[in-house]
Amino acid sequence: MPSVKTKKKILFALISVLIAIVGTLIAAELLIRLLPYNEGLRAMPVNAKTPIFHFQPGRAITWSEGWDFAIINQVRVNNDGFVNGQDYDPQAETPLLAIIGDSYIESGIVPYTETVQGRLAKLVEDKGRVYSFAASGAGLSQYLVWAAYARDTYHPDGFVFSIIGNDFSESLYHREHSPGFHHFRKKDDGSAELMRINYEPSLVRRIFRNSALAMYLVTNANLPNLLNFSLNNLGKDDKRWVANIPATSDEEILADFRWAVDSFLDALPQATGLPMERITLTFDGFRPQMYEDKLDFALTSVWAKMRDYMIGQATARGINIIDLHPVFMERFAEEGKRFEFPTDSHWNPEGHRAVTDAIAKSGFLNPVFD
Repeated sequence: MPSVKTKKKILFALISVLIAIVGTLIAAELLIRLLPYNEGLRAMPVNAKTPIFHFQPGRAITWSEGWDFAIINQVRVNNDGFVNGQDYDPQAETPLLAIIGDSYIESGIVPYTETVQGRLAKLVEDKGRVYSFAASGAGLSQYLVWAAYARDTYHPDGFVFSIIGNDFSESLYHREHSPGFHHFRKKDDGSAELMRINYEPSLVRRIFRNSALAMYLVTNANLPNLLNFSLNNLGKDDKRWVANIPATSDEEILADFRWAVDSFLDALPQATGLPMERITLTFDGFRPQMYEDKLDFALTSVWAKMRDYMIGQATARGINIIDLHPVFMERFAEEGKRFEFPTDSHWNPEGHRAVTDAIAKSGFLNPVFD
């Protein structure tokens, strides 16, 4: 049995190790606070009382990506809890265009003045307003909820919905049900109902939100994904992925996606409160395949099939369509500039510029801001 002296040595050694660990963590916390770490947008609780997903209003934060802060941006969350450089006014009576989407429209990675909504707001500033409603991880089903919220609160004169590859899966409750969002659930008669998944940030999350070190490890160093490392994506030569979704899927999944599209389009008139000619859907192109001479493969992918299906169904309903693939192709041929970041597939400022120009040239803004 160890002597009292030995026990004291062991205890002092453990205390020394503990002090060293705590001291290192404190030093790291203080150091990270001096760096442009990603402070996070802080989603607010979603429940029956507050059913609309949004972020903590009135925050100005630093948004960065990469362990080495390869991308840095200053982000403002406005008075209504959305990432936008302007506050929203429910009493304003000037014409309003609402833009709805996911992280592509949220655009924490791009300065507000260089986003689609920022550029369009500048373009029509003498005629009206442009408000955006978006968050990473949202799908078609959540777009309807934001549309109805905008309809009742701000009364838009037109809507633009940004459609990307993972909007279909993220709409289906039985495939993905991220907390805070609404998802389609199929009823016995085959129709869709919106299922809200409540969200309440845990005590641990609320504590970690205020730690620079914790935020850096989770958002910049991407520690959760590192701990769950897999070989699902082998890089640009991996043909299993197009538009951030599997390139191929069985017919059951495609049928689910088509049902989500039909459910979304069927609900649009009521959700927006506008005739279909006041609605535009933009469809992302095929990136990065368009730069790498791999379009033959991409054009047979799930994303290609779902784009074709949704474009056809929307056109039949009289909804305006903007296909961004030929827009990107033409501009890339003219200017040779890519539309995403080297380390991130979201639109960079050039991508947002191309999308803005496509919307402006479509003529859609004319009746909205007449």
